[in-house]
Amino acid sequence: MKIKQRLKNFRRRITYSEGFTDFAAFLLWVIIKLYFSTLKVRLDFDPEFLKLDRSKVLMGFWHGRQFLLVPSFGSWHIILMADLSWAGEIQTKILKRFGYRIVRGSSKRKGAQALLLMKNDILKGFAAGFAVDGPSGPIFKSKPGIVFLSRKLNYPIIPVVASSEKKWIIDSTWCKYQLPKPFSRCYVKMCEPVWPDKNFTSSDLDLILMNYTEKADKFISSFRK
Repeated sequence: MKIKQRLKNFRRRITYSEGFTDFAAFLLWVIIKLYFSTLKVRLDFDPEFLKLDRSKVLMGFWHGRQFLLVPSFGSWHIILMADLSWAGEIQTKILKRFGYRIVRGSSKRKGAQALLLMKNDILKGFAAGFAVDGPSGPIFKSKPGIVFLSRKLNYPIIPVVASSEKKWIIDSTWCKYQLPKPFSRCYVKMCEPVWPDKNFTSSDLDLILMNYTEKADKFISSFRK
């Protein structure tokens, strides 16, 4: 039993070390870039979005459909939130390589502190992106942070949706994570801005995002015809 525990502790020291997480993040970053280069991605921007100052928006998207977004908008000076877990550490290092600014926290751990840090950076000229139902669900149920910040800053929420012609759906994940198949045609849309009033709730955002998601899925299905 002691030997087993020692091996577990040794493995933990290795995998949690900075050197290991740096290497894992670099390797995954290379794989994602190579993988993404095989995809045919069409970007679509709502005309009302194009009228806005891009540094003064809050982008909301589903956790399970974020893969297409990461390589597409790294140069946009966007701040994202990453979980405080070990996986979140690797995710943070990958996202930084793509060009994103990262704060650490989640709706369950140091969420208020992370929102405050995001607010401070947003006021310095960063847009913000939120996986609205992350980091642990339930699926398609937004957390209140993005609506709270939108009202506080008087910045619009931009629903962002993504769809793939051919994809794998990882059923073992809570968010049914979607991974486009290589060489698949894909679609990403920045939708019409939403300006939440005092009666607007996270459930209202869910309905809007779901509506745009269904439209994106219907649009991508036309590629097959």
